[in-house]
Amino acid sequence: MGWAKKMMDYFWLYHLYDKLKYSIFAKEIKLFRSEKKYAIRVHISLHVKLLLLTTMKLKTKLNAIILGFTMILSMQTAFAACKLSFAAQQKKVATISTKKVAGGKKKVAGGKKKIYRKASMRKYSQKELNQIMRTLERKFLSADNSSAWRNIVGFGIGNNSIDVSLRWNTKEKQQEFRNQIYNSSVIKFGDKLDPVIDNKTGVSSYNGISIKAESPSYPLGSTEIKITITNHSGKEFMYGEAYSITAQGADGNWFVVPTDCSFTAIGHVLSDGQSGTITAHLFPDILPNKPGVYRFFYEDNIDGNKVLLMTTFELE
Repeated sequence: MGWAKKMMDYFWLYHLYDKLKYSIFAKEIKLFRSEKKYAIRVHISLHVKLLLLTTMKLKTKLNAIILGFTMILSMQTAFAACKLSFAAQQKKVATISTKKVAGGKKKVAGGKKKIYRKASMRKYSQKELNQIMRTLERKFLSADNSSAWRNIVGFGIGNNSIDVSLRWNTKEKQQEFRNQIYNSSVIKFGDKLDPVIDNKTGVSSYNGISIKAESPSYPLGSTEIKITITNHSGKEFMYGEAYSITAQGADGNWFVVPTDCSFTAIGHVLSDGQSGTITAHLFPDILPNKPGVYRFFYEDNIDGNKVLLMTTFELE
């Protein structure tokens, strides 16, 4: 009899669970469609009410079983509601994300185009480069003796550019060229800007060959410096015209000043005991002369050795 009664209780409990399951789930679905955000809270409260009703009618031993089934049912329906709600939110987020990503792609694509336009450089044909060269040549031949033109060492066709070499290559002098001579994106200047630091030193004589400034000092506005080279080597010596000059800056470093940059490839022969002259040029209209000591350098091969001869002069 005890087993039969328990079986009847279990059967009734299962029937009650099945009935509650479908009736409550139907209410939850209906409620979920109308008020999604309250679905979980309401269906849990319904289960709690049913739990209280059933525990009042059944025996204590069965209360635990009913409680277990009811809690399982609550968890299942709650999970179902959460799943539906999460799916809906995920779909909504996915839709928004897709729009944002699409917008982002447009922005990125626009950015790429913008960068491409900025980074792109016009390609000049050989004909265009030749025409610009002819224009510069005509300007050069008819140019006045202005400092902008005197600062030019030379120009020629480069790699999709017209390369211009300046005696004193600074941003200001580059802009001077563009303002007074020719302004175009095709014009390119050297990457190495002045002043160029050069703290080298040399010797005044080597194996009988010596150099010395004709005068120890020159006026501040001088444009020519005369250097005497003397041969006491006991044999003939041949010298050239290439040279360089450095001046001392305010920081104590020596830097290369603008002078002649191209020289005639000619050799002057000195017999033993003879002297010759090297004429150096300064360009105060390009870089104003400053008072102080200057170094003059002449490099040559003497008795098979590469020798850097040096002498000094002063501007005052």
